[in-house]
Amino acid sequence: MYVLQNHVGVSLNKILKVVFVYIICCTVSVNSAPTCIEPTNLQAKFNRLNGGIDTRTLLFTEGWKHDTLDSDFEQLVKIGENKTQSSCPSTSLKGSNLPLMVRTSCPWFLERTQYSAETYPHDNYKATTKCTKCIDASGDQKCSPIQQKIQILKRAGCENGFYKYEITDTYIPVAYVCEQPREVVNDVQITTARPPVDGPVEM
Repeated sequence: MYVLQNHVGVSLNKILKVVFVYIICCTVSVNSAPTCIEPTNLQAKFNRLNGGIDTRTLLFTEGWKHDTLDSDFEQLVKIGENKTQSSCPSTSLKGSNLPLMVRTSCPWFLERTQYSAETYPHDNYKATTKCTKCIDASGDQKCSPIQQKIQILKRAGCENGFYKYEITDTYIPVAYVCEQPREVVNDVQITTARPPVDGPVEM
């Protein structure tokens, strides 16, 4: 019995030593792995990709001024949240002080959306709506997004201590319109080509 216990004790010691050595090796490996940081020119590179356009202006439908962009955009976000984010209005909203985004038959609001941590920018805004069918419309008219293609940056490895980024296309909804049902003539569907609703890259 003593020999068996001694044998078990020796085996357990060997296992513990192997586990300890493995943990030490893993710790050394992690500590010696190259540390990557974000390059400092990502915003400038992103701006150049999209022609220097502030992507927030893509969501404007009635013009904007550079010196009031921040405050105007913040106001649009708040108006959308108050008027159309909770549910689809039962009737069209009216008022000269209301922006077009809430006066249409497919009112939309601006929503902050998260990209993955692997992309730049890490978040953006998009138009979204609670309405599936057009307000005050008869028939099968439905609310459909108008989408804008933009280019974003996606991580593609590490080089010389900095993350490398490659260019990829994505689509963001910038507004919603009331769409008539597609017509079929001689078994051929007539419609205007547009990118898929979700776009090639999930936002």
